[in-house]
Amino acid sequence: MGGLTDAAGGVPRSDHARVAYDVLAPGYDVLTGRHDHAAWSALVESCATRAGARGRVLLDVGCGTGSTIVPMLGRGWAMTGVDVSSAMIAEARRKTAGRARLLVADMRDLPRLGRFDLVWCLGDALNYLHTRAELVATFTGMRRNLAPGGVVAFDVNTLATFRTLYTSLLAVPEADRVVLVEGRGSDRVEAGGSALAWIDRLEREPSGWWTRTRSEHHHRHHPEGELRAALTAAGLSCVGVWGTTPAGTIDPVLDELHHGKAVYTARAAG
Repeated sequence: MGGLTDAAGGVPRSDHARVAYDVLAPGYDVLTGRHDHAAWSALVESCATRAGARGRVLLDVGCGTGSTIVPMLGRGWAMTGVDVSSAMIAEARRKTAGRARLLVADMRDLPRLGRFDLVWCLGDALNYLHTRAELVATFTGMRRNLAPGGVVAFDVNTLATFRTLYTSLLAVPEADRVVLVEGRGSDRVEAGGSALAWIDRLEREPSGWWTRTRSEHHHRHHPEGELRAALTAAGLSCVGVWGTTPAGTIDPVLDELHHGKAVYTARAAG
């Protein structure tokens, strides 16, 4: 799939994430099927609780196929999910069977959807944003949807992940389908740098031949200072930053070269 960058130095086209996930949607749950979504959502929920989150009404921004919506429904949350990809939302509707409110929306132009005790954005969706203006617009939309005393939470990939995942080859096989992730980045990428990953869906046809469908995923690393500044510009105050370990635990001090993900929490300023 070509044409996803403009002519000015490889900056991703504004709709690159939507295009990528419209293509990947049928294989997304294969790719992430080995992830413990219930454990991850519980971990981020615990961070939000430490930040003061109360109530049980949650807006999931960039909800994808609903992998974190389902466990939160099981924990008694009233769920609304939005995603820029209509194909991903279609998968989420199938998975949630009417138990969640689901809409197609761009996180950079998030409408007012209600008053939510928790607004979160997981699965490194914010790494698809490439400019400060996009970050500020996204955080402003999240703040717009907070109930009084509500909490914003999100995760982003660390520099360690950019230097490993985006330089590696991963295959997730099933009987008649394989999902391949090929990192096209550099193991020397610096803070604030970008990386490209190809994600291919290989599917066996009735004839026995295989077809390949490729999506391009353009990610940008967001340093802590940049995220804090964007939160402030959007009227939010950062109240917590954690680093996550391979064992699935969290540390109270983020180390970009040791932790795989960073989890942030914020509240409306003032």
